[in-house]
Amino acid sequence: MADLTLPHIDTSNPLERADVIVADRLLPFAEQGLVRAIGAISDLSDQEPLYAAGAGVIGTGMLLRDRGTFETGLQMLAAHLLATAMRGMVKEAIDRTRPIAAAERGEYELAEGQRQESDYSSFPSGHTAGAVAVARLIGRRHPGGRAAALGLAGASAAAQVLRSKHYITDVVAGAAVGWIAEELVHILVTRCERV
Repeated sequence: MADLTLPHIDTSNPLERADVIVADRLLPFAEQGLVRAIGAISDLSDQEPLYAAGAGVIGTGMLLRDRGTFETGLQMLAAHLLATAMRGMVKEAIDRTRPIAAAERGEYELAEGQRQESDYSSFPSGHTAGAVAVARLIGRRHPGGRAAALGLAGASAAAQVLRSKHYITDVVAGAAVGWIAEELVHILVTRCERV
């Protein structure tokens, strides 16, 4: 892995250029033990674990007959589902080769969406979108846990760049998607409570 580098990418876009420089410098570390361990932990912010967490909070609320916990779980699921749907729409619209795939294939693409393969679905980061949506919701419902929840979401986002699965702008876009998704769920819940 240490000898892999990104192919030459001719771009006048300064953000894309910065993305490529950072990704190229991080490639040699992607398969190191510590980075692999961090990546495995960050997979807890993938779709299935976050769905399971939301379902677990709902179940806990039901068992304890605690309406607040039950509602937190429902809103976690809603925010995550919306973030997943939104990031899916963006991924379908944009093809971008993941850093590790670009290095292995020797080609990089940033184009209008036409491909379905995971290697071309770098933008935006789904891990980050889901993690941020759920972290914001937890922080809104339980302000004492806001810093920890957002810190874990930020660590998951950073791990995606460190393990060469995403570029920095991929995780920034994923964070924006998660932020917006949670905000929309909050607005909807607030309006429904007023009715």
